[in-house]
Parts: sequence; C-alpha cells; structure tokens
Amino acid sequence: MRSTTPWVARLAVMFMIFGLLAAAGCTPGSSNEPDGSGAPAEVTPAAIKIGTLATQDALPLWVAEAAGYFEEQGLPSTEIITFQSAIDCQTAFTSGAVDALMTDIIVSANLQASGTPVELATVMLGSTAAEGRFAVLAAPGSSIKSMADLRGVAVGTASATITEYILDKLMEEAGSSAADVKREEVGKMPVRFQLLMEGQLKAAVLPEPFVTLAEQGGATIVAGGDDTMAKQNVSQSVLCVSAEYAKTAEGAAAVKAVLAAWDQAVADINAAPNDFRQVLVGKARLPEPLAGTYQVSTYPKAAPPTSEQIQTVLDWMKAKGYLKTELAPAEMLGAQ
Repeated sequence: MRSTTPWVARLAVMFMIFGLLAAAGCTPGSSNEPDGSGAPAEVTPAAIKIGTLATQDALPLWVAEAAGYFEEQGLPSTEIITFQSAIDCQTAFTSGAVDALMTDIIVSANLQASGTPVELATVMLGSTAAEGRFAVLAAPGSSIKSMADLRGVAVGTASATITEYILDKLMEEAGSSAADVKREEVGKMPVRFQLLMEGQLKAAVLPEPFVTLAEQGGATIVAGGDDTMAKQNVSQSVLCVSAEYAKTAEGAAAVKAVLAAWDQAVADINAAPNDFRQVLVGKARLPEPLAGTYQVSTYPKAAPPTSEQIQTVLDWMKAKGYLKTELAPAEMLGAQ
C-alpha cells in the first residue's frame, strides 16, 4: 500500500478540524453574533414609563422629553406620567403600570422589603447639600427661632416619610433629641402648608417650592432647620427602577439610555437654570407668586446614591420600627 504524502496527511487533518468546527456550530472567521463581527450584538432599548410627582425633582426628565434626548439615545418610547399623589405613583409602580418612579430612599426600601425588588438608578436631587431644599418653618408671627425652641412644640410632618426623617436629622445636628418635638400628622403637603400659614400649626417641615412660598407669606425658617445648610445632605430623591424590568437586556439598555438623556438635560439646565423656569412652572404647576422669580435648582449628573446614604436611611427606619426586614444597600443598587 502506497504511503500517504505529508501534504495529503495535513490536508486530511485540516478537513477533519473543519468538520469538527462545523459540527460545533462555528467556523474560522464566523461568529454566533448576527453581524458575524464577534462583537456583542447591540441591544435595542425597551419602551419605558416613568412615574413622577409634579415637583422640581423631575425637571431634567421633562427637559429631556422636550429636547428629544430620549429618542436621540435610542429609546423607542418614553412616557413621563405625572401623578397627583405619592400613593398613586407607588401603586402604579407595584402594579407594573410604570417601570420606574421618582421617589426617595425610604419608599424604595419599603418597596424592596415588601417584595417589589428595586434598583436605584440615580439621585435626582440631593447629591450635595445645596440640592433639594427641605426646611423646618415657624408660622408667621411665631417666636420660634431655633431648633431648640421646638421642644414640646407640635411640628407638622408625616410619619415614616422623608419629612420626618429630615426633622429627626436636623434636630440631631442641632444637638437636640428627636424625641423633644411632638409630631402633628398632616400627610398632604398643601394642607400642611395652609395650616402653617394660618397659625394652626406652630411649625412644619416643607419641601420647595412650599418653603419659598411660605417665606413670602411671612413664615420663617427655623435656625438650623434648612437642610441645604446642614453638614451633609439628608434628603435624596431617586429614580427607582423595577428590578424585574432592569434585569432584562432591553430594560437595562433603556435605563442606560434614560440616564444618558438625563445627563444631556442636566448639562442644559446647569448652564442656565432659570432659562427652564417656565418648563418647571408648567409641569410642576408652580403657584403664580413664584412663576417669575423661583430660583431653579442645579442637578447632579446620573449616579446612584452611595451605600452610606442608603444605610443611614435604613438605620433610621429600623430604629423607628418602620422596617422589619433586614436590608443591605447592595440589594437596591443592582449590578451598578
């Protein structure tokens, strides 16, 4: 029998290798990827619905919507839905009617603990102390001047909310015990504002724009009661995303695109904040006395809250008995 020449043997080996590669579903120079480049295929973002309240926290979302930044970032559909109350917004989130919502870390922790997994995609306001003003105000004509003067005074707030958290933290920073003040339960912010201005509440915790409106009406910020003057910010609003939505490739791509559009809008706003006052007036329904003078906030670039910021809130919730489930910040930060 004639021996096989070396080049014939090599050729046979090559054919055998090609056969094995083909059986495995790949050949040299090919890929399982649709474009055959070997690079990961680009994922098309999913449509997204974002729930918010009519507050200044959502301004970059409204600016991005008006400027077409969501489309520019490849989102096929982005719907910003404004709700009348925080409860309505949270209900829409838990039912799946919206994929994300503007809220705070307290609400986010309660959602996580109650079996609705979340991811905190970015801080919307509150990355620095100057952003997202809350304040403790004394009624017009009141003799209350400092946080120490609040001892024994009923302060308008709402249990297990960001306003109670802020009150406790500002009292603590002022060297007073949170137990020194009484809580007057007034859940609806406009009602709380009205009761303060009528003197039916001696003091109350309010966010902007109610703070500015109250000052215009004769109320005064209690010394030590302005969280923008605190040593560290104690009030972060966040974009809370459904973890179920974010864990899909399309959902994750949508969140990434929203954050990119957010950064575009933030750059526009921060370059000239008051140029966007009329957008805020229309979307947040600012009252007439503020329509021409309200100072628009600057906003942070997209970044999630820190583990320390989340842990501080969780510790407060546990100490108050508002959180029965053990949670860790990492559970709400997803794969970031």
